[in-house]
Amino acid sequence: MPQGLATISHGYYQPYFYWMFPIVVAKEEGLFEKEGVSLRVHDIVPGGQPENKAKWYKDALDDGSRNFYFCCAWQGIYSTCETGKGKIGAAIRSTLIKTFGVYTRPESRIKSVLDITNEGLPIAVNKNADAHYVTLQNLKEFVPASKVKFKHLGGIDTCFRALASGEVQAATLAGPYAEAAEALGYRRVMALSRTEPTLIVFDDAVDTASANSFLAAVNKAVDRINAERAKYHRRYLREFEEVVNRYIPELKDDLAKVKQRVSLPVWAESKVFSREEFDGIHGFLLEHSLSARGKGYEGAVKTNLAIAH
Repeated sequence: MPQGLATISHGYYQPYFYWMFPIVVAKEEGLFEKEGVSLRVHDIVPGGQPENKAKWYKDALDDGSRNFYFCCAWQGIYSTCETGKGKIGAAIRSTLIKTFGVYTRPESRIKSVLDITNEGLPIAVNKNADAHYVTLQNLKEFVPASKVKFKHLGGIDTCFRALASGEVQAATLAGPYAEAAEALGYRRVMALSRTEPTLIVFDDAVDTASANSFLAAVNKAVDRINAERAKYHRRYLREFEEVVNRYIPELKDDLAKVKQRVSLPVWAESKVFSREEFDGIHGFLLEHSLSARGKGYEGAVKTNLAIAH
C-alpha cells in the first residue's frame, strides 16, 4: 500500500450509476482507503453530457476536476486518440454489455429495424458513446452504414425520455433503462451484440502505484458484489430509485413494476486493456472516419500496470 493517501477525483453522473456501481460500492465501504486512495466525488449531472465528450473529458482532466473517467471502449479510444490526453488504465467487463437493444413504443408501427432504415427514421443515441457505435456496428451487417440515421440526444436516460415522450420513434437503450422499457411493454426490435469492455481512463498525472491501488479497490468491490448478490441488488435498486425520483419523472408512477424487472449485473475484474482489443476497435473507428489515428496502443494505454486482486 502506498504511504499516505493518494487523492483521486471522480465526476459522478448518477443516471449512469449502473456502469460505475463497483466504484459506488468501493467508495461506500472504504475499500479505496484500505488500498491507499482517497476518492473525492462531485456531482456532474447538472452540466449534462455534451456531444463533444472528448473535449469534455480533456477539459475535466486539464482542470483537475476529474482524475479519471469511466466510458465505453470506443469513446475511450476515440478520446485518447483525438486529444492525446489521458491513458486507458483498465478494461472491465459486465453483463451490461449484453443489454443493448433498439426499442420502440408499444403502439409503434415499426416491426423491425428495416422499417426504421427504409423510412429514414433516426435512432436516438448518445453520440460517440457505446449506444452510437454498437448500433452502427450491428446494423451495418444488414444495411449500408449510409442508411443508418441517428439523433444525438445525450445519455441513454435522455434517449429513454425522448422515446417515452414520442420525440423519437426508436432509441437504443441499455441497462436498467432497457429493462424499464420492457416492463412498460416497449418492444425491442433488435438486440444488439456488444462484447467490448468498459474502460477506466486516467489522467497522465495519476502515477502507476495510485492507479494500481485504485483498480485493486474496484476489483475487491466486484468480488463483494458477485459474492453477495441479494445485498447488492437491494443497493443497486436504491440507486436506481434515486435516479428516477431526481431525473426521470416519466417512470415514477411505474417505479414498483419497473424495479421488479431491474436485475443486478455481473462484473468481471478489471484488467489491462489488450493490444488486440485496442487495434480491433481503433480499426473500426478509423474505417468509419470516427477517430483520429493518435499515438497507437502504447501512446493510449497504461501498459505497465500490475493490478492486484
